[in-house]
Amino acid sequence: MELKAEDTLKKAAAASSGALLTSLFVTPLDVAKVRIQSQIQMPPSKTLADLRVTHSSVGTSVATAIEQCRCRSRCACNRSITRPVEKLLSSRRGCNALPGMRMSCSRAVAPPQLQGTSHALRHIFQTEGVRGLFAGLSPAMVIAVPSTVLYYMSYDVLLHEGRQRFPEMEGLVPLMAGTTARIVAASITSPIELIRTRMQGEKPGASILNTFQQAVRRGGYASLLNGLGATLARDVPFSAIYWTSYENLQRKLNTEDLSRTQRAFACGALSGAIAATVTTPFDVVKTLQQVSMTAQGSQPSGMVVLRQVVASKGVGGAFTGLSARLARVAPSCAIMISCYELGKEKLGIE
Repeated sequence: MELKAEDTLKKAAAASSGALLTSLFVTPLDVAKVRIQSQIQMPPSKTLADLRVTHSSVGTSVATAIEQCRCRSRCACNRSITRPVEKLLSSRRGCNALPGMRMSCSRAVAPPQLQGTSHALRHIFQTEGVRGLFAGLSPAMVIAVPSTVLYYMSYDVLLHEGRQRFPEMEGLVPLMAGTTARIVAASITSPIELIRTRMQGEKPGASILNTFQQAVRRGGYASLLNGLGATLARDVPFSAIYWTSYENLQRKLNTEDLSRTQRAFACGALSGAIAATVTTPFDVVKTLQQVSMTAQGSQPSGMVVLRQVVASKGVGGAFTGLSARLARVAPSCAIMISCYELGKEKLGIE
């Protein structure tokens, strides 16, 4: 299949418009999903309640003590999870941080447990404002255009070529085209995806550059690929299920009662919902891998994370954030594919 330069630009424009519109619509839902999933408790790290301060730690080793005991829970006596504990150590007040005594965080206030998409959205808006709902939007925009253009145009080319060369494998062509296109797109945009997930998992304020520098400082450049395995484990089967379902539904709904755009919207929403449900456990693993890097930059494998989730929360824990994921994926798939098809139709290309 030879793509003329003009047709290539038109398809890129159609995909780009859909990607930008989708990013604006789904970012608050994506933030809610990440916050809900990141509540899952992984192996604990040292907090104020775990650290016994000695004379030496208040003296020459105070920097080490500070580094170890940044309170990761919201501490009423500190009033900020991001504030270092220098004041606690120097004032000998606050969290009862006296030499030789266990530092206790008895007044620590745990963040509220987010119970669902609507609760998460309300809580984020009330505590962080509109800015919190759109955390990670800038890297999402950076990801959206190149990733979507590459993904959709690759799928179009591979689907056409597959149908031409292997007509006897009609049913498998969408599956193979979708998975191949997704592997390429996900691998290229993985570092930006990690930055976006980190920004969505934290309170707003950090820039793309600061988040990038922190990731590299803690885990090296290789850490930018953290979660890629889980991303591929999620996105490759997602694409296989999505495109196979989409093409089958397109044939069944090929009626004059629906326009090309309406048919694409309906098929995209239903196919996206099916694929999202099946692949949610991999999405949970990806989120936990990207949000919860240790201070040494090391991370357990995807299967280890999944086993830990199931062990602590049961099988249902692997589907944490499913409602938020469905609320995000189904409409985003519908908007993206219908915008793409509408754009191609208006620009006079197939």
